[in-house]
Amino acid sequence: MKKEQTIASVGEFELIKNYFTPLSSREVAGVIVGIGDDAAQLAIPEGQELVVSTDTLVEGIHFSKGADPYLLGRKSLRVNLSDLAAMGALPCWYFLSLTTPPTTRLDWIKEFSRGLKDDGEDFGIGLVGGDTTGSKKALVVTITVIGSVEKGCSTLRSGARVGDKIFLSGTLGDSALGLAYHLENLKIANLDDRVYLLKRHQLPEPRVVLALALVEGGVTSAAIDVSDGLTADLAHICAASNVGAEVDVEKIPLSAAAKRVLKRHGPDMLAKVLTGGEDYELLFTVAPAMVADVAAIAEKVGVVVTEIGEITAGSSVNINQQGRPLNLDCTGWTHF
Repeated sequence: MKKEQTIASVGEFELIKNYFTPLSSREVAGVIVGIGDDAAQLAIPEGQELVVSTDTLVEGIHFSKGADPYLLGRKSLRVNLSDLAAMGALPCWYFLSLTTPPTTRLDWIKEFSRGLKDDGEDFGIGLVGGDTTGSKKALVVTITVIGSVEKGCSTLRSGARVGDKIFLSGTLGDSALGLAYHLENLKIANLDDRVYLLKRHQLPEPRVVLALALVEGGVTSAAIDVSDGLTADLAHICAASNVGAEVDVEKIPLSAAAKRVLKRHGPDMLAKVLTGGEDYELLFTVAPAMVADVAAIAEKVGVVVTEIGEITAGSSVNINQQGRPLNLDCTGWTHF
């Protein structure tokens, strides 16, 4: 019986050469020096500013030990791309730091790098460097993404104004329900619903195309991606903008699968939908005069957006159900 090869059997440099250097083999705009030197050297596009974000995924916290490496590679990149989308930035390059036990199988690395390659090509972003280190137990994936945006045109959290309308792309809560099912904390009878919700957790859709179109149209006043939960992330916008917000639960867009789960399991699941996080949808604010432009842009790029509330004076962030604020024990994901 052939013994499975591990990282320890090939070493760091062969690992990089065989599985990660090929991810940068295609022509990537702006790369002067990429993988193979002490640091990357990149050319900043004329008239542009850089937007940089880092996310870390830790085994046992952000993904399970038995997670599909191909899907993990894709998700690792996508959660970072979602941050660029929130800022209205065009993805350009990324760095990968991989910390892994020496017993990690090479076929795992092969599938993980294949996931990165496929999504890197889909989103037009190239690997230009990073680091590989060993660990005694957990596997850790850290990706740093670099995007560009026209000077002075990035979308910040601090631009919301009283009277602005609040919009959300896609649907909310699918990822949280998919994770609950995966952890065996939620029973879902319908097979199609299980598959759909689990996929939404494993493979989020960063709204890069929508974000770029909104920036080009000049319609968004503030934005954030929904990573920690709708209530928590809306509160981030409000805190940065010194405003409050009112959101109607009845207006929040839900998938057909999520609606069926809520109908079966009741109010407890509603809190999970609102606070569970990892939707990576775009939450943004728009001046009333620009609402019609948002609808036209959304239709053009093929992404559904829904008006869910309004920015108000003060500092209160209220999620209302039938006109009354909901009392939520938890507002969103926290790391500590």
